[in-house]
Amino acid sequence: MAGIKLFDPFSRRADISRADFSHHWITYHAEIVTHIRRITRYVQSVRLDDSPALLDELFSSSSWDGCAETWHPTSSSVLAMPHEPRFAELMADERNFLDLTRPRHLISSEETLVDEHGFDPRVRGVKLLVFVRRRPEMSGSDFADRWPSAADRDLGRRLGVTRHVRCTAIGHVARAADGSGDLGAAGAASVSDDEYDGVQELWWRHLRAMEDALAAQPEAAQRLLAGDLIDAPRSTTLIAHERIIVA
Repeated sequence: MAGIKLFDPFSRRADISRADFSHHWITYHAEIVTHIRRITRYVQSVRLDDSPALLDELFSSSSWDGCAETWHPTSSSVLAMPHEPRFAELMADERNFLDLTRPRHLISSEETLVDEHGFDPRVRGVKLLVFVRRRPEMSGSDFADRWPSAADRDLGRRLGVTRHVRCTAIGHVARAADGSGDLGAAGAASVSDDEYDGVQELWWRHLRAMEDALAAQPEAAQRLLAGDLIDAPRSTTLIAHERIIVA
């Protein structure tokens, strides 16, 4: 889908159970989002607790409980969202279930479909999101030019991936720490060393298929997920089921 894709991973409030967090997010909060006209597509990736050993070895751990993914026509559309009639209500509701004391990484990106082989959109399966940071000796433009690589499609098929998407960061959106929702500049020409350089998304038919593939093909998995361009210890993962709220 053309346009800007915004990733917003977050953690729940410490005094709220995972079940209560998920229920509020996928019901009340999702209903508000459906009224934000500038959001053309909205997906919720809800965390699964299982994590294959290989991922724990390669990447830093994540405390995120989920990630909201929204699509927008342009970067200016993202910046104009505070003018939506129900945007203030949306931001105010975050205080009811999100931990707003933690840093937020709102990643503005452009999406590239690497492969779609045997994917059934009616059965979403399980999705792995890898939030990647480039190696420190690389510039942001060099990373963007070389990621993904020509071998990624074949590596994904070796691992039984049914869908494979790469989202290269084109900037980051700042949000006020108090949850007021004020949005800062988006679509910056370069990405700072503190931010993520992109998000890799991979789908399997079910969790067992992902676990078996990573265990049976660790070398292919490491090449695909970490590779020569990625600073794996500074990157992190989220394993999730996804819910399509706005198609």
